Amino acid sequence: MGLEYDFDIVTIAEEDADSNSVQSALPETQAVCAQFRDARAADALRSTSPGIRRIFEDAGFDLAPTDSENSHGFYRPQDAADRERILRALFANIRESGVKGEYCGAFDFWQFLNDVKTARPREMPTQTPKSGQATPVRPKRRTIQGRIGFALGFAVLLIAVLKYLAATGNSP
Repeated sequence: MGLEYDFDIVTIAEEDADSNSVQSALPETQAVCAQFRDARAADALRSTSPGIRRIFEDAGFDLAPTDSENSHGFYRPQDAADRERILRALFANIRESGVKGEYCGAFDFWQFLNDVKTARPREMPTQTPKSGQATPVRPKRRTIQGRIGFALGFAVLLIAVLKYLAATGNSP
């Protein structure tokens, strides 16, 4: 199974901010960085050549993994602006420096690009029931067409059984 290159935008405490962090697009101007969710992907990036690591770090990636509740292919909607800024910086760094001749190791750029391209914001539930209040489970009602179809199917089956019994000489 391949690596998952999903990443999250992580807010950094002001005293921990360094050159790898970028200012958030949010009005509070917090420092943020991108961290891979999969520890194996972070390890693969750390094992690449220094040039590739520098390209990612200068764009705002941190080489440490993060714990996340997001599933593969999704990210938090509030991270969209920071995510876009970091990815734009990353692609600008790649165009400027290039990766040709650099050692990639287990880090797969094509899979990384595919995961970035297909990632979508996670849809938040519109309304959640209050804790302690269970939503009543109501059985689905059959439509009129469904009821008629069931009755006709049952009648055909009953007629077929009666004809079979009559043909064998048994009567009900």
